[in-house]
Amino acid sequence: MQIIVIGAGAWGLPGAAELAERGHRVTLVDRYGPANPLSSSHGPTRIWRLADPDPAKMRMTRQSLDAMQRLSSIAGEPVFLKRGLVWRDSAAALDGLEWALAMEGVPHLRLDAARVGTRFPGLVPDGRGAIYTSEAGPVLAEVSLRAQLRRFERAGGTLRIAHVVDIEPDASGDGLHRVHLEGGETLDAEALVIAAGPGASALLGHLGLDVPLRPRLEQVVHVADPARPFDELPDLIDIATPERPTLYAMTTPGVGYKLGLDQPLRDVEWGVDDDRTPSAERSAVLLDYARTQLGMTGAELVDAKVCSWTDSPDGRFIIDTPLPGVTVGCGDSGEGFKFSALMGLVLADLAEGAEPPIDLEPFGLARFATGSVASLDTPTSLGGASTGAAPKA
Repeated sequence: MQIIVIGAGAWGLPGAAELAERGHRVTLVDRYGPANPLSSSHGPTRIWRLADPDPAKMRMTRQSLDAMQRLSSIAGEPVFLKRGLVWRDSAAALDGLEWALAMEGVPHLRLDAARVGTRFPGLVPDGRGAIYTSEAGPVLAEVSLRAQLRRFERAGGTLRIAHVVDIEPDASGDGLHRVHLEGGETLDAEALVIAAGPGASALLGHLGLDVPLRPRLEQVVHVADPARPFDELPDLIDIATPERPTLYAMTTPGVGYKLGLDQPLRDVEWGVDDDRTPSAERSAVLLDYARTQLGMTGAELVDAKVCSWTDSPDGRFIIDTPLPGVTVGCGDSGEGFKFSALMGLVLADLAEGAEPPIDLEPFGLARFATGSVASLDTPTSLGGASTGAAPKA
């Protein structure tokens, strides 16, 4: 089958690689190219974790781990590491998280406030307890995308750096979908996969689908303290207090300890606003947290990066086949990369008309027609007080 995949990021590239390896003729189209600095998928690491208040999300993460292990075997190098996770929150919220972990049989340890530092040396007590689980760590995002790109190229896939300006599903009534590129060129395919991250909303509009996706910018920093080795530190989710939003952190081997706030810098108009200048104020906040709360008193800033995520109206992914031969995967809502390897399999199955390995009902477009979803102005992250929902990490 001739297949066009639009978007060479954390979902589109693995989907294109999988489809090419399955013998299809695949053209991968991206406006800026894989792992470009304007995308949602650039940067060296992300967090993976089984810990989540939603047991269904934990089951999906287990499937993602299997897919990452498969990719590691194909690549000949690990695409994720196990470092563990300390999740600090109110007692009531930890009760809910502990229940979910127990329901799914995930090994974990409940820590009172005085013992939190036994699993994260240097973490300053704040009166709240935590849960520690060994089932977490960094996804090696750059390694993962390089591995997927090698798969795609070895399987004979074609990469086009081009701007898609229009889509005509079943343009001539013969089952072929037509993709119009800037400059006048057109491409035809029997199947189309749209996984365009922040650019997905406009493309869905060409299909007659009105989904109010919201691209946003986030900033992360790496810090390093010569007196504090960081490569073996666990991941950290420090849920919001009245004084600050939720903070998440992980190690990036050989670079530093990576920190971010679960709070966007600002909304972004995709394709128009290319400014990715880090905020000095946000960098200072994160560096101060490392020095005063993580025991990294000698920490200095290594780097600061701005990337994007795309919120869906209810904070859940959008994965569906709204038209014959058209597959959509978007609305990562800040959690897309830890499912990257799995989503490659899911999108490939859907493009072939096969049943994917996950339950897609919670992610379908039909939910937007019922009026049951939250407004995009309703917070889905934990920028305020603890709610028991999971952060974008």
